[in-house]
Amino acid sequence: MFSDIIKTLKSVGFTEKEIKVYLACLELGKSSVIQIAQRAQIRRTTAYIVIESLLDKGILSKHEDKKGQKFSAESPEKLLGILQEKQTELLKIIPNLLAITKAESSIKPEVKFYQGKEGLKTVYEDTLLSCEKGDELLGYFSGEDVYNLLPGYTPNYVKRRAVKGIKARGIALDSKITRKHKARDKKELRQSKLVSKEKFPVCIEKNIYKDKVVFMNFRGFPFGVIVKSPQIAKSEKAIFDLLWSKLRD
Repeated sequence: MFSDIIKTLKSVGFTEKEIKVYLACLELGKSSVIQIAQRAQIRRTTAYIVIESLLDKGILSKHEDKKGQKFSAESPEKLLGILQEKQTELLKIIPNLLAITKAESSIKPEVKFYQGKEGLKTVYEDTLLSCEKGDELLGYFSGEDVYNLLPGYTPNYVKRRAVKGIKARGIALDSKITRKHKARDKKELRQSKLVSKEKFPVCIEKNIYKDKVVFMNFRGFPFGVIVKSPQIAKSEKAIFDLLWSKLRD
């Protein structure tokens, strides 16, 4: 029983000596420092220091009588009250802690790597999870590569993106597939611009949305990388917009 009590009290921040003194006071009732030190099996000088600590924490009380100072333990229920007070204080600073976390995360990029067909699907699904109605997804893609590797998934993904109201602008390699793709632009909430393979020999897909930039490779070893960084996303969006403004519809 005592081992469980000691373990629990340690877990909520009490030192081993504080626990010994508190338990001694519970057993003895009103007692002198000497009596408490003997019962707790610690030095008297140490007992003075520990008692002061427990008085500050509000779980010991001090009494004066003709024989001098005596100390007694507060009800164990007082421990719960102290913990609740600490919880209240902690809740007050949670917003500040979250602000620090957000500030740090805005500086340090978060990078996630995925591989294989299922990994690429996970990357695509992140665009749907991260974006809301009215958000815009920017991208560069070859068209043929993704449809060859994920023929059943890709049309379904595009349909779900459009249903959710996520707009898209894409710069793609000119091909039969991307021309058919462009013909459905209005229906699929998309604007497309096509570029010849000679001028734009891309072999990966890149998507830019919210504070993320995604790179996906569909040839050989399929993989996807999600980079979460407001600075990188902002820069990539600026580059995309510049290129977009230079291309004809």
